[in-house]
Amino acid sequence: MVKLAWCLVVVAIVGIVVALAAQPASAQEQGQTQMGQMQDQPAAAGEYPNVSGLGPFAGESNYMSLPGYLRWMVFREQKVWLSVPEAKRIVGEHTGG
Repeated sequence: MVKLAWCLVVVAIVGIVVALAAQPASAQEQGQTQMGQMQDQPAAAGEYPNVSGLGPFAGESNYMSLPGYLRWMVFREQKVWLSVPEAKRIVGEHTGG
């Protein structure tokens, strides 16, 4: 009886994880369209997190370069990876460099 209960718990957990991870095809297509638009017209630096006050390769930037940290932050928020050159451009605009 205990084994059956554990099996049901495992099945329920797996079902929840799969349901949360599933993304409709329309949402996937929309994400691809937005990425294409982002590549056509670069967004202004003000639309991204400002990392200019952080130190590169320090604990505050998760021991990453500033462009790398910006890319990670944008991915966490928007689920889109910035290219390295785009991240460098944005950090340059933020830092004035």
